[in-house]
Amino acid sequence: MKNIEKVILTFIIFVTMGLIILFGLRKVNYHCDEIWTYGLANNIGGISPNFEIGKAYSGMGPFESFTEVLNGEAFSYANVWENQAKDVHPPFYYILIHTISSVFRGSFSKWYGIGLNIFWMILILVFLYMLTKDIAKNTTASFGVIIAYATSVVFMDTMLLIRMYAQFTFFVILLIYLFEKNWDKKPEKQFLIKLCATLFLGMLTHYYFLFIAFFMCLVYGIRLIIAKNKTDIRNYIISLGIAGLSYGIVWYHIIAHIFNGYRGAEAISKATSFGGLISGFIGMCNLLNEEAFAGLIIVFIILCIIFLFLHIKEGSLRLNFTGYLFLCGVFYVLIVGKICPKITTRYIMPIAWIFIMCAFIAFRYILNIFVKSSISEYIVIALFCLLSVVNIVTRNFYVPMDYYNADQMAAIECAEGKNAVVYIDVDWKILYDFVILQKADSYIFADEESFQQIIDEQKDDYIVIINVDDNNDNHIETLDAQLLYEDGNNFYYLVKK
Repeated sequence: MKNIEKVILTFIIFVTMGLIILFGLRKVNYHCDEIWTYGLANNIGGISPNFEIGKAYSGMGPFESFTEVLNGEAFSYANVWENQAKDVHPPFYYILIHTISSVFRGSFSKWYGIGLNIFWMILILVFLYMLTKDIAKNTTASFGVIIAYATSVVFMDTMLLIRMYAQFTFFVILLIYLFEKNWDKKPEKQFLIKLCATLFLGMLTHYYFLFIAFFMCLVYGIRLIIAKNKTDIRNYIISLGIAGLSYGIVWYHIIAHIFNGYRGAEAISKATSFGGLISGFIGMCNLLNEEAFAGLIIVFIILCIIFLFLHIKEGSLRLNFTGYLFLCGVFYVLIVGKICPKITTRYIMPIAWIFIMCAFIAFRYILNIFVKSSISEYIVIALFCLLSVVNIVTRNFYVPMDYYNADQMAAIECAEGKNAVVYIDVDWKILYDFVILQKADSYIFADEESFQQIIDEQKDDYIVIINVDDNNDNHIETLDAQLLYEDGNNFYYLVKK
């Protein structure tokens, strides 16, 4: 990489970092899974928060021991390992969150998670640039792809969600980069060592990494079989076996997660059932449309069709590495859309860059036919940036992983200075209420037996929070309660005395 490339890439990284920080400053709310991130990484003795029914709390209360590393608990990696064995994800990401929390023990901050995402962001943009440069054979286009991706809503969502998806994205890009560098070469020792390490760490980050790995490893293996070099095939199979065996020894809990865990059972049930393949694929594509293409994905589909038609007409159409990369993205969307517990943005994060890159390459190719000068490169970049700006502006400069909702935030502000009564049926559901309970003067958790007694003890106006699956209205029907906010999971009421 030339010095000028390093300077430009560094500038793009710092601008992107600035954007992430700006959006991070605006992030005032959390998904319950984000609070669970800290709990799974830091809580001693289980994966759910510990609290007492009927006890008055204030401030962090039971969330303190759940989300923070307290004195004497720093660098307790065996505990992280045990927590993840009880949960549904592999442990690598949580080890990193615990390490950061251990350095800043006795505190909680969204910046621990966002800061880790920024670290992965730097690696993502560097390796994506190098990958695109090898594919597009053009420096300007390579910078254009990372700018198009780094300014997209789906990228900002990836950076703001305090989960393992930025890390997941990096290992997908790294795996693709390794294969691209060795696509037409013999599998030398250095490549196989790097491949083993990437497969191991990627699978230790998220189980869905297996689908990307399966597709790319299979295609590369078929190419080796076609080349008929038995030594290369043998070395490649041995390397994959070493990666799989090492992973199985280090993280043998994958078996229990797949066959005994509730997420694994759910995925198997969906995978073996009829239906859901097309609807899941369409649902994932709709998210990609909204967050990567500002609702204009049909335009890029048309451009890709034109791109294919032109290559067919020229007789130059062949399934090259970019084509396999696109098919890998489609394969992932099909499989994950079929088996995932919910069609949601987090599952398209690791592969969104594939479709942005392919759309960029197709658009660039077609535009270069009509604009015979280098200015066409900058037109493509400008149009993708405009697309991202429009997408963010129409969202009032918020992105979905801000979890900002004006009505919810108004209800949260209403809780300031008041007591809150939280009616729950399952312990982990208090994670839904992390933000509003930090605003309340004090809060008490109630179950079915204690709810009425705790309500009767309230003397001033107070907030009632209902987190149960059924019959929410039944619990407040005798109260002078005003519904402040509800989203199907959380119900906030203001009760007048």
